[in-house]
Amino acid sequence: MAEGVANFAAERLIRRAPDHPLALGADDQAYLLACLREVERAFGTAAVPDLPLTVLPGRTVMRHLIGLHRTLKPRDGDQRTALGRLAGAIVLLDTACALDHELNRG
Repeated sequence: MAEGVANFAAERLIRRAPDHPLALGADDQAYLLACLREVERAFGTAAVPDLPLTVLPGRTVMRHLIGLHRTLKPRDGDQRTALGRLAGAIVLLDTACALDHELNRG
């Protein structure tokens, strides 16, 4: 049952994200990329998208982050840290989505 609730929350985050690229600041882009590179290093899996974050729709980026978070299972401290940073990246992106929504709803 708990897994269903977690999936629902993740799906809500994905659906809230816009179908257009987000206007992320340089610091936010750098943070997201650093988190993804940390996931690559710790888990030995591809995590950084082939295209720049500035051209990817927010929904695509959110789906990617949540997909990684759902599927990666940490086995050591480095992997737990990388997964924790990935959760921080999801929160940052959700905040950017909320700001985008407020700025574009009028």
